[in-house]
Amino acid sequence: MFTRAALPSWIAILGGAVFPFALAPFFYWPLGLISLAALFFSLQHSATTGAAFKRAWLFGFAQFGLGVSWIYVSMHNHGGTPVWLAVPAVGLFAGFLALIPATWFALRQKLSSQSLAVFSFAAYWFLQEWGRSWFLTGFPWLYAGDAHLSTVLAGWAPITGAYGISFILALTAAAIVVVAQTRNWAYLIPLLLWPAGDALRNLNWTHNIGTMTVGVVQGNVEQNRKWLNEEIFPTIDRYQEDTRSLFGNDLILWPETAITLLYQRYQPYMELFAEELQAHNSTVITGIPFRWPRGTELEGEYHNSIIAFGDGEGVYHKQRLVPFGEYIPLESAIRGLIPFFDLPMSSFRAGDPEQDLLKVTVHSGEQNDLALIAPYICYEIAYPDLVLQTARNADLLVTISNDAWFGDSLGPKQHMALAQMRALETGRWVLRSTNTGISALVNHHGDIIQRIPVGERTGFSAVAERRTGETLYMRTGLTPLLILAFGLIGLAALIRGKRHG
Repeated sequence: MFTRAALPSWIAILGGAVFPFALAPFFYWPLGLISLAALFFSLQHSATTGAAFKRAWLFGFAQFGLGVSWIYVSMHNHGGTPVWLAVPAVGLFAGFLALIPATWFALRQKLSSQSLAVFSFAAYWFLQEWGRSWFLTGFPWLYAGDAHLSTVLAGWAPITGAYGISFILALTAAAIVVVAQTRNWAYLIPLLLWPAGDALRNLNWTHNIGTMTVGVVQGNVEQNRKWLNEEIFPTIDRYQEDTRSLFGNDLILWPETAITLLYQRYQPYMELFAEELQAHNSTVITGIPFRWPRGTELEGEYHNSIIAFGDGEGVYHKQRLVPFGEYIPLESAIRGLIPFFDLPMSSFRAGDPEQDLLKVTVHSGEQNDLALIAPYICYEIAYPDLVLQTARNADLLVTISNDAWFGDSLGPKQHMALAQMRALETGRWVLRSTNTGISALVNHHGDIIQRIPVGERTGFSAVAERRTGETLYMRTGLTPLLILAFGLIGLAALIRGKRHG
């Protein structure tokens, strides 16, 4: 089993296993380079398409098996799935996700083999991350670039996004392997992208147009009791009570489904509390389930939603739903098989892509202003493309979640880091509220200004900047990277064809 022939496969597995430690909460970013170098080396020693597929799959299986192991917490601790079923279910999920890099790198082997190896590796690494962002609604998690919130490469985020940083990392890792093998120092030229990133950190892509006062309430409601009927009104009382100490802030943010009543049933209580909020010049933005009433075209359909009330207004319905959490693929066939698939509020409808931003009145002396707020629910903040689209006209980004599903595991820490990366990419401040943590305020450099750790019932008040303008990444999106990547793989395929022609 530990033969010389098996060595590349074992290197691929070990490379995938260390990958998550480059990301939050560890941020041992050199391990990301080591991980990618291990994958590149194992692919160098893959003579066939099948071998490349196998080794990339082994890498991905180890990467996702450890990196998203927090899914076990939601399935077992909160979803009622027994250990003997939850563990293999996480393994199946990791194995399925691993098919994506396996397919892309098998294609690389078939089309170009080792032609332009360093550049084609970087191109295919970026493309497999990009493909994972949209395939079957997408899972934009565990990107290599997300490890570099605070390194010199952070300067590239407003230009290329986390995807571009991933490209630079793959290019660097592959180049280092080739230099170690050949002593051809010319391959170290890509390392110049690192000091360039440091210089780019000094650029300001957006500018301050004013400030607003913000507050966050972290209710810390026990997940296993959250949806019980007897907890509905005590939870409402909890959030309203904790909010009164934050009155006077322009915006006060509650978590995803902070209110477990349907929007229509909560309205009478909301209107009463809205009077208090208006008297103190405050707006609450909260998550709440929404059901279309009788007589409407979508009668009976549910949304996972956000509403603004008090001294502001707006409704937003979540667009990117979580498979098996908020909707069930092939629902009629698999509902009832596993208790996890029958959890409350697990059959939502996706919101329309064209939705208005939320509006919050900002009070400054005798003059009032209107702030436009871009909202994101749960892992919507993980989608760079979605955030780029709605952030353009927004003064501030808010994201709400209920990470109580995952306890104090890796999941909430990784999720927090994704919100920080979106702030860095868009040049906007991000306000985040979750049921059990991590709740935080993040500035436009991706730095956490204030935070509440996991497991505390508390809140905070702070001052956030409202910013306008567009980063280069917001203007161009992924178009330049896609052109570069497909150009490189086309050139590599052409060179290989001429060699074998």
